[in-house]
Amino acid sequence: MFDEDISFKSARELIDCFLDENILAPQSLFDVSERLTRGYLFRGQARKDWSLIPSAHRTPDVLKNYTPQPPGQTIPEESERREYLALHIHAELRAVQLFLESADKVGINTPLDYNSLALHQKIFEDLNSGQEIELNSEFPAPQFLTSMAMAQHYGVPTRLLDWTESPLIAAYFAAEQASALAGSDRVQSEFSIICLGTQLLREVSSLKYVSAPRAGNHFLRAQRGAFTLIKNANQYFLENGKWPSIEDAVANERDLGTLYTRSPLIRLSLPADEADNLLRLLYRLDVSKLTVMPSFENAAEHLAYKRALWPKG
Repeated sequence: MFDEDISFKSARELIDCFLDENILAPQSLFDVSERLTRGYLFRGQARKDWSLIPSAHRTPDVLKNYTPQPPGQTIPEESERREYLALHIHAELRAVQLFLESADKVGINTPLDYNSLALHQKIFEDLNSGQEIELNSEFPAPQFLTSMAMAQHYGVPTRLLDWTESPLIAAYFAAEQASALAGSDRVQSEFSIICLGTQLLREVSSLKYVSAPRAGNHFLRAQRGAFTLIKNANQYFLENGKWPSIEDAVANERDLGTLYTRSPLIRLSLPADEADNLLRLLYRLDVSKLTVMPSFENAAEHLAYKRALWPKG
């Protein structure tokens, strides 16, 4: 699955990999796109064995706390998939809308736009009809992606998957749950950073790179965030009875005969007991909870953050 699957023994080795001349280093002007400094997107995974699947599609009940009409608790048999898919899509859109409305109610600026919701009416009509349907059209509508991206970044489950342009920020999110910061909930497993090359995004047609305006989302700006979307997720669900992961999209569409100048899909892993060491090294590079999630609350807790990583100080 991965072109490079590298396990490191220490946090220092992992940091050196990001900074040294190696597979991640741009080799020419063509490796440095205008959008992405290194030509890669990065994602931190608290567990190495987790699939690359967006939050709204991980479990059937994930939307129950975000909309009053979540889909069923189990995925139904093939004969009822269309109805279930209609309910799931409605729940995804409604969860984003409720988030935006709640923020707007207290005066927080959002991209709330009721007209963009109407753009999805046809897909509900198609799913609820007995006729042949075309699900390969864009969903969600491009006009709705900014709203969905904002909701995703503040914890609402959506079909967008978070990435960052910075491997250091991805390393922070990978290590956080395995570190002293997690307390008794520490994950005792290898964690990983996934490196996704832009050349693979171009080859796998169902994968879409999604950027959202950072001016109105300071978390997104601080994290240099971006997203991916699997465009044919609805069709894939109807045909397979499950939601697709990026691994599924790559396996189905990637041409193994294509030659690349740099590895397009890389996994870098580290043992859980190196999480604290990694966060201490990242702190020295000005990557911490405060810098990736700047807020008054995190500023007030910044000393507690440092005390957790340097308990003997």
